[in-house]
Amino acid sequence: MTEQIFLQGEAGQIEIFEDCPENIKAIAVVTHPHPLMGGNPQHKIPQLITDVLLEKGCLVWRPSFRGMGQSEGAHDHGNGESRDVALLSLELQKRYPDLPFIAGGFSFGSHVWSKSFHLLAEQNRPEKLLLAGLPCGFVRGAVDYQTPQIDSDILLVHGEQDDITPLQDVIDWAKPQRHPITIMPGANHFFTGYLKPLRLIIERYFVI
Repeated sequence: MTEQIFLQGEAGQIEIFEDCPENIKAIAVVTHPHPLMGGNPQHKIPQLITDVLLEKGCLVWRPSFRGMGQSEGAHDHGNGESRDVALLSLELQKRYPDLPFIAGGFSFGSHVWSKSFHLLAEQNRPEKLLLAGLPCGFVRGAVDYQTPQIDSDILLVHGEQDDITPLQDVIDWAKPQRHPITIMPGANHFFTGYLKPLRLIIERYFVI
């Protein structure tokens, strides 16, 4: 059952959707796509990630980004949002200090996580991080996402036919770090028609 909770952030209250299994084996923060383009915590991809993690015994927090839902503040292009996610990650780990911490994000949410990762001390970073539809350059020729490199265990999943966050951009980003990429042949940015194989990939990655 999903519960709505609120925590205080630097821009005001942060709305969080919490999903808690009967037996908590791990904790996670899952982030949603761009709030100004219809993204929210109930979007099908963060919801899918949450469902898989919940089935594996993971307590999941899905925050609403600034200005979305009942979260206060204004959209900050991933900067303030990254600080919020880092803050929530520390709070969640404070509440469950002895449990593994993992994370996942989709689209703008994966960009936010790539920045939040560097705001956390090494001991507070997620042990495993799923980044789906990661923007690493110009998104639809408009916004240039400067995605920082990550030296850690991450799972990159991308659609071959992604016309919002081009596959070549994430290949160029991953190449210097030698990160493998799981490519969905024929899939678009939203993995339309590919949710079943996406679920399998997530299940295999997050072994709790």
